[in-house]
Amino acid sequence: MKGLCFAGLGLLVAVGGCGFSGGGGGEHAAAAATVRPSAVSGLGSVKDSGDIPDPCTLLSREDVLSLTGRAITQVDEDGGSAGDTTRFCQWQQDGGQLALFLSRTTKDDFETAVEGAEPVKDVGESAFQLAGHLYVLYGSVQIDVYSRGGSDEQNLTDAEEVVEAVMPRI
Repeated sequence: MKGLCFAGLGLLVAVGGCGFSGGGGGEHAAAAATVRPSAVSGLGSVKDSGDIPDPCTLLSREDVLSLTGRAITQVDEDGGSAGDTTRFCQWQQDGGQLALFLSRTTKDDFETAVEGAEPVKDVGESAFQLAGHLYVLYGSVQIDVYSRGGSDEQNLTDAEEVVEAVMPRI
């Protein structure tokens, strides 16, 4: 069973409001396939080292709408700075929410067993879901996506598409 590093567990607590509500998701595949430049200006990927990018720069408002099918009502930025080992962005939406957390981790920490975690196949190098969050290992970056606004199945699909969209931008 896949696990969760302790830093990610702290993020889980920080998110709050992790319940699910009903609602539709819509079609999102086109935005997931859209490729945007990395948020790291000219330095290449930070997959294995370097400063974690501001997650709010990885997805445009149009990307978020296309990926989730929900209009944005507010964007909550973390106010972090270069060198922070954990960054987040939350998009409050009509009838839902999308949150994206990025943090440094190791494979061993990521795979520490946590009760209730369910493995997710074919996403990143390793992935699991827990309490409505999709956690994905990408090099030494833990990607944590929380999508709320559809059914549990649709929320997971939305989260997977968000991960696929942001990985090439990290």
